[in-house]
Amino acid sequence: MSYVGTYRRLAEVFQEGRDAGCMDTGLVLHQRRFRSTHEDAEFRAGPPPALLVPENALEPESMKGLLDRDDGVEENREFPYRILAPSGCERSTRGVLVLHGLNERRWEKYLPWAKALVEGLGVPVILFPTAFHMERSPALWADPRPMRQLSRERMRRIPELEASSFANAALSTRIHARPDRFVWSGLRTLRDLSRFAESVHRGDEPLLAPGARLDVFAYSIGAFLAEILFMADDGGWFADSRLVNFCGGCLLSHASPLSREILDSAAARALRRFFEELDVEKQLRPELGRLLSEDASGHAFEFMVRNDRHRAEREAALQRIGPRVRAIPLRKDRVMSAAGVAETLAGSGAWVEILDMPYSYDHANPFPLQGVDEAEVERGFAAVFERAVRWLGG
Repeated sequence: MSYVGTYRRLAEVFQEGRDAGCMDTGLVLHQRRFRSTHEDAEFRAGPPPALLVPENALEPESMKGLLDRDDGVEENREFPYRILAPSGCERSTRGVLVLHGLNERRWEKYLPWAKALVEGLGVPVILFPTAFHMERSPALWADPRPMRQLSRERMRRIPELEASSFANAALSTRIHARPDRFVWSGLRTLRDLSRFAESVHRGDEPLLAPGARLDVFAYSIGAFLAEILFMADDGGWFADSRLVNFCGGCLLSHASPLSREILDSAAARALRRFFEELDVEKQLRPELGRLLSEDASGHAFEFMVRNDRHRAEREAALQRIGPRVRAIPLRKDRVMSAAGVAETLAGSGAWVEILDMPYSYDHANPFPLQGVDEAEVERGFAAVFERAVRWLGG
């Protein structure tokens, strides 16, 4: 069956609410729950000095307190993650983590990806969500009706606003007001991933043997996080792991998150300005400065922000992990540019192969479901995942 047919079949089963059980022939879905034990105060985004928040960035009165939340969001503290595994799978000595992109709210897009990895490698594949994404955020943030209202309100307040949509309204509002949330959420995710890997090492996951190797297939901003995860691996949980970066892995200064699926123009500008003025931001937010300076993940995060900062440390860190990394950027990707990925990983020992597709695609939709030839999409999908399986299977 084609990629499009596979997507539709798996999405239909997933949307029926089957949290566990057979998804397809030879493919079983398992659901687990994870508790992020870190205190919210350790990953608090504010409040920032009042002068730092533009008036038009504040949430509208009709949603007061619904979007401007970082502490006490129970969905972010305890949440489900999924594992797709071969039927009859006993304790495997290997597994693959799949890390998703920025502003993702649904797993359906990733089900065919996970299926290809399960079938190609014969191991469990773990779909693990980023902080405040997927089911780690309040349902309101993904509800089309109030989010359309929010998008219209942002366009009213910011007449020059571009790329606003119901899909990016919640994240755009949050990042526009407090762009440091990008850092806090990323570092909390990295802490959660490290603790998950430690639990696998102990043997707490029934589908994985104690000490099982965890490889990573990472997409978009997930690739950025995965590189940091490998760099700052104090516990050694990923010492032998391999990584595939798909449509990602460049420095943040090489990324352009302006997209109706990711961030609107006001939020994208605020985020870019935040990273351009990071030294000043660290002084204004001492708790952020301490985390970026004293925490291994925070320190590695700062390596990966700008090309003109921490060059020697970044190059040394990338050279340590580079031989275990394969990057597959797409030539027409305007969010995580192929040239940016290649430049970031140059000299690291990573294998970078730029692909192009014979159909119309973009960063958020590398394998479109409509308006393209299904056979061509199938070939494009196979080109990516055959390479991924070969690399992770090594």
